[in-house]
Amino acid sequence: FQGLLPGPSPAFSRPARVMLRAFGNLATALILACTDVALSLTAFIAYAIVDAIDLVCGSGQNTARKKVAWHTPRFTTAPVHKTDGPLAKEGYGELDVGATLARSTFSLTPELLVTRTKEVLAAQFGTREGDNAAEFLSADFQFVAPIIGPLSRDEFVRAFGSFKLREAIPDIQDNAWFQVDPLEPNRCWFFSRPTGTHTGPLKFGGSTIAPTNKHIETAPQASSMLFNEDGKVYTLTVGYTMDKRVGNSNGLGALLGILYAVGKPLPVPEGQRLYTPSLRFESFERIGKMVETLGFDPNTRQRIP
Repeated sequence: FQGLLPGPSPAFSRPARVMLRAFGNLATALILACTDVALSLTAFIAYAIVDAIDLVCGSGQNTARKKVAWHTPRFTTAPVHKTDGPLAKEGYGELDVGATLARSTFSLTPELLVTRTKEVLAAQFGTREGDNAAEFLSADFQFVAPIIGPLSRDEFVRAFGSFKLREAIPDIQDNAWFQVDPLEPNRCWFFSRPTGTHTGPLKFGGSTIAPTNKHIETAPQASSMLFNEDGKVYTLTVGYTMDKRVGNSNGLGALLGILYAVGKPLPVPEGQRLYTPSLRFESFERIGKMVETLGFDPNTRQRIP
């Protein structure tokens, strides 16, 4: 396990440094695990009290642990796989996109679906001045982001229309490209790497964030619209990031990423970074590091060469 330890120390021999590091990982793992147990017990009691109050008062609908059901898939297509190429030989299951889309029974063609998606985006989901959201979003519309949602049409329109993103970031560019889902042919995906500069007032949560003149570059993100056969969106998904290393949004997408990039992140873990490791996860991770320090691979349990 050469290279796992720092440079030589005048105070400790190599075996001593190995044991010291192993002890440190074990001790900190135990501290984290015990803390996790205490917090989990506290949370369990708190949730039990909250659930009892909700039962009596009828409160808590569509909150963090009690989301309303989201829409199930309405159109699906059986996959057609490519039979040639290097991936076919390995049974990878590479889709033949054209052949799979040709099986679609959805009334709108892929070309029309992409065009319609762009029209909805151009109209800012119906919040653009002179537009009506009901022309673009169905009555049973749901907005579903990684943290927020599902939101109804009215809830979404009120929230999105209040942000005034074009005023806050006049030079915003989505840098987007579009693709109809071969397996769900009424869904159009659009992938984006948004950039811009915060030079105008950004409205959020009833307050206004003054211009910071900060450059914004959020992580690459996947979003999608699912359409009914009338060409209206019944589900909008946004902000699912794909590489947390990119940009200055700390892995966050959509509005949460913008708020982080301008230095005004939400004061909750979900608004600070893409992923916050739990105490339990870090405890397990440190146990693995202890095993590794002792010269064994924690996955195979075999000695490291």
